[in-house]
Amino acid sequence: MKLTLDWNCVIEVEEGRPQASYVVDLIDSHRKGQFEVALLAASASENSRSRLFPGNAKLFVERVSTLGWQDLPLVPMPCVIGLSYWGYCYYVGDGEKFERDIDELWQAIAPNIPSKPLDYLPPGTELTDDVIQSVELSKWRNTWCDVISAYSHIQSGRDIFVTQNTRDFQRNLDKLSKLGMKHISTPEESLSTVAKIRAA
Repeated sequence: MKLTLDWNCVIEVEEGRPQASYVVDLIDSHRKGQFEVALLAASASENSRSRLFPGNAKLFVERVSTLGWQDLPLVPMPCVIGLSYWGYCYYVGDGEKFERDIDELWQAIAPNIPSKPLDYLPPGTELTDDVIQSVELSKWRNTWCDVISAYSHIQSGRDIFVTQNTRDFQRNLDKLSKLGMKHISTPEESLSTVAKIRAA
């Protein structure tokens, strides 16, 4: 059984939020060999607290290490120029299929948010690395990270996506299930979800 923790689970523990103890329980179960819990490489591309793109994976590594979670495996992400880090991503062979898959996931997760970064920018703006990593595109990057996280989870054949982002994930479970994301649970729900899957 393979569980994927999204970045909200990290923040939950960092800030001592209500679901923090359940996230810790999941990681304890991983270390006891009951099932596998992994972090997303895509989480390294999440906005910093200043809404800026981190620029490298150092902040991600530091925050994970501070929690003592550096032993957790990483779910790799597809290589996207300007938004992924070498050593955290893999090359996608079929670019057209990748784009179709991303579009389908975007429509399932955030149909009311434009999927093209240029839609957020003045006409004629060139989409350089500096622009795509700017504060102006922080909202777009938030959604992009959700979509890439879902894609990474599905492509890695994992079982349960663990998140507190009920608005974008649990609420859209029917659509996401058809795209390969079979189980989406909050940290608290995840242990019972594991039991139900094993009993099925």
